[in-house]
Amino acid sequence: KEKTKINKSKKKKKLILSQGQNGLKFIGDQKQPTDVRTVEGEIEKLLFSQGMIAESNFGKLQKICFTRATRTDKKVHAVQNFFSCKLLIDPAIKDMSVYRDRLAAACPPDIKLFTVLEGSKRFNTKLRCSSREYLYYLPSFCLQPKATTAGLAIDALYDLRIAPEQIAKINQTIKSFHGTHKFHNYTRDIEPKQMQANRHILDFQVKTSFQLNGIEFVEFFVKGQSFLYNQIRKMIGMVILIRRNSLPEDTIKNSFYYDPFLTPLAPGEGLMLHRVCYDKYNMMKGDTKVDVAVPLADKDTLAQIEAFKKELVGCICQQEKDSLVFSKWLNNLEEKKEPDPEEEKECKEINAEEQQMLTNLINKKY
Repeated sequence: KEKTKINKSKKKKKLILSQGQNGLKFIGDQKQPTDVRTVEGEIEKLLFSQGMIAESNFGKLQKICFTRATRTDKKVHAVQNFFSCKLLIDPAIKDMSVYRDRLAAACPPDIKLFTVLEGSKRFNTKLRCSSREYLYYLPSFCLQPKATTAGLAIDALYDLRIAPEQIAKINQTIKSFHGTHKFHNYTRDIEPKQMQANRHILDFQVKTSFQLNGIEFVEFFVKGQSFLYNQIRKMIGMVILIRRNSLPEDTIKNSFYYDPFLTPLAPGEGLMLHRVCYDKYNMMKGDTKVDVAVPLADKDTLAQIEAFKKELVGCICQQEKDSLVFSKWLNNLEEKKEPDPEEEKECKEINAEEQQMLTNLINKKY
């Protein structure tokens, strides 16, 4: 690290920053003790290079009270995430857009910084967040029955299209996710009796379908108060499992039961953090003068965020075209091949024993 001279006239101030990232080259959001590339690690380097973190605090995020609204995992994109921390700023500079422009200009190409807001000492981006919104982009051929895709070449797979009535049926099926349920079967190392297995889903639906580079994609929208590790990717995996095998609609409800149930883990490349919401906090702002509300971005910033979102969607679609991310994953799922060593902890095969477990679970009343 390069030494950065800190002006003694600078004062520490809690700032709230929003940023997005293309997750392909990141091992995840959270900073790791090993020398791997993470979003938090890159942001810390960025703030240090601009003289906003003292040299004595570099490498110790807890010393600057760093908090983030939500964590993203390996290869997961983010349109807009929030984090807050105590940073060194010049008291003479009152306009936070000055810091926003400086930081935005110095960001790595795969990180975008959108806003810098002045916060209060008590503001916590994670605790004040009321809900999170995610999008998942999936090629529509992954939702076709096995009989439809069996033996098809790649070009033939790309020619498949999903009908509006199929989307309507999918939306009807995944309504079973709405509400509060035990999602122990949609993550790892959590027992159904543990309170943290309970998660509340506010909305889950297919928003739209579109074609890009000759491939049709569907856009899943999911909104919840909070999510477990790999939960959304496994929810998408469950939808694929039901569609591919023509399973009954109550399969989702049965998966909330205590019996073990292993679902496919959909590729991380299709997942995108869309927005973190502070709706409740903003409504309460009229009754409290202690904290600062997180305002909506101005029109120019919103345009930048929307442009970045389109860039990320294009990147996801291009990943399938260049690397066959989804078609290879689907082929491995059907042929029950062993996952790559790097993905071994994240992917679990549906083997013969699990298929029997699936049959038993389907026949059990919820």
